[in-house]
Amino acid sequence: MFSWPLGGLEQLSATLGEVRGRSLHSGVDIKTRGLNGHPVYAPARGTVSRVLSKENGYGNALFLSHGGIESVFGHLDSFGEGAARLNTFIDIVKLMYNTDELDFRFRKARPVFDRGQVVAYTGETGSGPPHLHYELRTKDGYLNPLKFHPVRDTQPPVIDRLYICVEEGGGTIAERAIRVRRGWRGYAPDESSVSFAQGSRVFLKLACYDRVNSQNSVAIHRIAVFENDKKIFTVAFDEVRYADLQYGHMVYDLSKSTIDGSATYTYFLCKRAGNAFSGIGAEGEGYILAGPSPKRVRIEVSDFAGNSSVLEIAVRGDGRPVESAGRVKFRRGAPAELADASGAFSVRLRGDSLRSDALLGLEAVAPDAARAISGSAGIKEAGFIAACALHPFDLQYAAPVEISIKGPRGRDILLYQFFEGRPPRPLPTSYIASRGEYRARSTAGGYFALIRDTVPPSISLPPTHEFMGDAGPCRKLHLAVHDGLSRLNESSIECMFDGESLPCAYDIDRRWVEIVLPRAVFDGAYHHVFLRCADAAGNTAVFSSPLR
Repeated sequence: MFSWPLGGLEQLSATLGEVRGRSLHSGVDIKTRGLNGHPVYAPARGTVSRVLSKENGYGNALFLSHGGIESVFGHLDSFGEGAARLNTFIDIVKLMYNTDELDFRFRKARPVFDRGQVVAYTGETGSGPPHLHYELRTKDGYLNPLKFHPVRDTQPPVIDRLYICVEEGGGTIAERAIRVRRGWRGYAPDESSVSFAQGSRVFLKLACYDRVNSQNSVAIHRIAVFENDKKIFTVAFDEVRYADLQYGHMVYDLSKSTIDGSATYTYFLCKRAGNAFSGIGAEGEGYILAGPSPKRVRIEVSDFAGNSSVLEIAVRGDGRPVESAGRVKFRRGAPAELADASGAFSVRLRGDSLRSDALLGLEAVAPDAARAISGSAGIKEAGFIAACALHPFDLQYAAPVEISIKGPRGRDILLYQFFEGRPPRPLPTSYIASRGEYRARSTAGGYFALIRDTVPPSISLPPTHEFMGDAGPCRKLHLAVHDGLSRLNESSIECMFDGESLPCAYDIDRRWVEIVLPRAVFDGAYHHVFLRCADAAGNTAVFSSPLR
């Protein structure tokens, strides 16, 4: 029914249903070998229903209507001309309304494209490096484009780690990570069995990903869980309904899933309270009740091409009870406060913070231990002052909770959140002088720390081929800017050329500041480039250099 929109390009950098913040990815991302300008072909005969041209999000995007199904193409460099003359039309509309951004919907007269006609050219507008974002939408949600055009994929999914968890009172009270190794007979956990007390409500989480014959990681298509050969849980991504987008944090454990840096995906292999994701099957909720006899658990992970990987483990009921000491039961709908024994750390919950009753715990963590856990040992500016852990880490709050940590006052001190092996992320922080404490808000558990950042951002020249580039009558200069801890305060960026202020923009994906100048100023004479910026902790960096 629908053909592939790119010729000779089938490697994927993202698939339908991947984690995106607390939500889910709505299509597939097709790699374009780091280049812009590949022609995008209409997958079927259709009419143009909408065009977007924005700085963020989809960037330049085209919407084609095919009678009940709509194809969407995002991050385009430009639109196809032909009889439609879309580029010319968009430029005229922008000029008429004196705007650089456009969201235009065609009501009556709609341009028409036949299957195989060039509708646009790939680019990198909006967000991310060069690639094509491709969606198929219906009135209910998003279809998986791989249903209509399976791409070549001969590699089975990769299983990285298994987590065995115990749930009590609506929350995770115990979690055990088990490494998984791949041998000539397939995947096997480091431990063939795990033991819990009889009656324990056990569930699994699985860290896994697919390759789709490329180097990067993408999410898998289907996971099935069997208990003694009886299927007790399935989750699949044949489609994602609009209502499903709110359940991303219940499909994935966000404390172990990210696309920031090295992509990782850790799935809940159970249907937790409040999760109504439509991709979860009716076979069961995935919970395993530890009993007197061992239960053999088998997990099957499949990609869209039918390649699969299998992992087995036994759950026994001859272990000791899990201690939930230090955890406090909180009721949904009631505001509450939780503090550690020292009183240096506290958490305030709103009445609407919890989706269901939960057992929460707050404990102090030694600063040196927090540094080691966060994986920030290589960040020279990270000075840990105080740290705590809010359990459980896999709980996402419906409304933000307020974290408070007592500490010395300092302009370069902020409150950060992090998880094991991931660098600290700065939170908008306020200091309450009357209480001598720092406060910030978060929608998840995890580690929280007061960190002093005394090192300004680094400013340097990018590789020669990236430093300068021409775009029509303009020339773009790029300066690489990066802050390893507090991140760049984009509103602080100030650019000057020969003493005159110039507008500039920070590209968070490439980590550079872009300065746009008329090509006419490059006349062979010496000029002066100046850049000043600060990180979120207020540390300022300056770059000043002659340019010829």
